[in-house]
Amino acid sequence: MKIAWASPFTLRSAIGRVSADVTRALSSAGHDVDLIATEAEAIQAEVTHVTHAPVRSWRKLDQAQLAAYDAVVVNVGDNFLFHEGIFALTDMASCVGVFHDFYLYNLFSGWLTQQPAGRHDQEVLATYGSERAAIALAARLGQATLADIAREIPMTEWFGRRCGAALAHSPFYLDRLRESCPGPLSVAALPITSRGVRPPPSERDSVTTLLTVGVMNPNKCVDRVIEAIAGSEILKSSVRYQLAGPIGTEERHRLSGLAQRLGYTRLEIFGEVDDEALAQRLEDSDIISCLRAPVLEGASGSAVEALLAGRPTLVADAGFYQDLPSDLVIKVGPTVEVQEVRAALERVMSDLPAYRQKGLDAKAWARQTFTLNAYLDQLVPLLTAETAARPVLNLGRRWGRALKGLGLTPQDPIIKELAGHLSPFLTLEN
Repeated sequence: MKIAWASPFTLRSAIGRVSADVTRALSSAGHDVDLIATEAEAIQAEVTHVTHAPVRSWRKLDQAQLAAYDAVVVNVGDNFLFHEGIFALTDMASCVGVFHDFYLYNLFSGWLTQQPAGRHDQEVLATYGSERAAIALAARLGQATLADIAREIPMTEWFGRRCGAALAHSPFYLDRLRESCPGPLSVAALPITSRGVRPPPSERDSVTTLLTVGVMNPNKCVDRVIEAIAGSEILKSSVRYQLAGPIGTEERHRLSGLAQRLGYTRLEIFGEVDDEALAQRLEDSDIISCLRAPVLEGASGSAVEALLAGRPTLVADAGFYQDLPSDLVIKVGPTVEVQEVRAALERVMSDLPAYRQKGLDAKAWARQTFTLNAYLDQLVPLLTAETAARPVLNLGRRWGRALKGLGLTPQDPIIKELAGHLSPFLTLEN
């Protein structure tokens, strides 16, 4: 199969790391894969992930070139500067969307900067209906919380309708893709290549290291972890909390100030680190916190990395994290209350050897679950199904444009009747 694979490939993109691994595996399996960088600005080869083939910009492709591929895959994430090119590609070709993030409001906001005024509410209401008018206005004015936007208007469906088929990395947002994407759907566990982190030694020093990795956004609950530790004499005296990943100046000051006010002196902020330093941080850790509130990603690469590192891993019982076996990770409630985090950490500290074994059991499970072979087993049939369904999809789009020109809305009974006639030709859901 001849495949165009569109993704960010900059080193700062975790999606780029996955794309480099997946496309290498596709190529090894005999597929002809061309790599297309979707970043807003061109990047130099020396600051991209190592790939099996050269990478070219989406700006150098036209509709005729895309028509030569059996499948065009666009990797969808919530950073517009990394994913600008996916809009041009979905305008020119029927694409398979790989949805790395469930929450796409930031991608949507970036797209709006290139649109005429008034598109925000127009697009939100076209996607979710007039009953979302209040939250649309609040979001536009910056008065809606992150949790409100994620719950009411994450814009998953907004981009789903641009795709001819869609791949999710967890079942929890599949309904949103089912409601918006007209073609085949599939679910595959996010493949993450292990960094080869050694198991923790049976004995550590008197201070236990808790680690959070990734971009330090407020939804990573770092402030709640600090409060949980600072409110427990056991944790405060024995837990070192390290943060490894990009962090803005304001967030750094906020978290440092919180720790200082609470009298917690063991917070260590490393900021952005390279792959070698990240592997070292993982190796030096005893416990890893992958808490999120709200959950924004389709699957968490950092959580999978924590499992592959064999460390006890703390997660919220929400979104992708609900899929993780409860006997292999440490779960707190979906709202990530400070007292729950404190209680969970105190349980771990009360019997660290047992939780270290839980981490090793989780590693064995993760090595069998988040694999490239398993990913390709779901991805390749989806690409084949989208190719087969494309004539029906194109027919549906033509009908849709004609019916819209007649003034019909998606809620009209005839639309549902026509969709029912087409749907048997478009189904591949696993």
